[in-house]
Amino acid sequence: MLNSVRDFLKLYQVPKGLSERVMDYIVSTWSMSRGIDTEKVLQICPKDMRADICVHLNRKVFKEHPAFRLASDGCLRALAMEFQTVHCAPGDLIYHAGESVDNLCFVVSGSLEVIQDDEVVAILGKGDVFGDVFWKETTLAQSCANVRALTYCDLHVIKRDALQKVLEFYTAFSHSFSRNLILTYNLRKRVRYYGMDGKKS
Repeated sequence: MLNSVRDFLKLYQVPKGLSERVMDYIVSTWSMSRGIDTEKVLQICPKDMRADICVHLNRKVFKEHPAFRLASDGCLRALAMEFQTVHCAPGDLIYHAGESVDNLCFVVSGSLEVIQDDEVVAILGKGDVFGDVFWKETTLAQSCANVRALTYCDLHVIKRDALQKVLEFYTAFSHSFSRNLILTYNLRKRVRYYGMDGKKS
């Protein structure tokens, strides 16, 4: 696999800095997964078994966040099937300013920085949640900041449409989730701060 990646980078003359990032990411991802393709394993399992595995893989998120405490088993299984695990390397941009915010991201490990107008306005770590409260909004948000990984990070991510589909079906859970989900950083909203000149930006 590594040889194939090297050949790809060489064939398309990928710049050295980006090539090093790609190789670093591939090596670190392989060391964590031991080369096991989780998606392929899940695909060969029956739906019921796949849901059980997904609940297990997302157990840290479900246990650590109060928003999920009142979810029924059926609701957790539906949510778990929609979550994806994303592994990020240092320097990776999870969000660019101006991009649509269509994911809710739970930080399971690692550290990230939020950068607005070239200023670091927040540091995110284990247990933090970032994205948008799109279940309360009628429009799709644009990110007001960049979100960049400072270390290797594992994020558990659920897409806007997938979450809303579950919330619409499990209405009782929807109310509890809306009340109890604590968003550490809302990318829809700009941070207002005062510069050295005393002017608000």
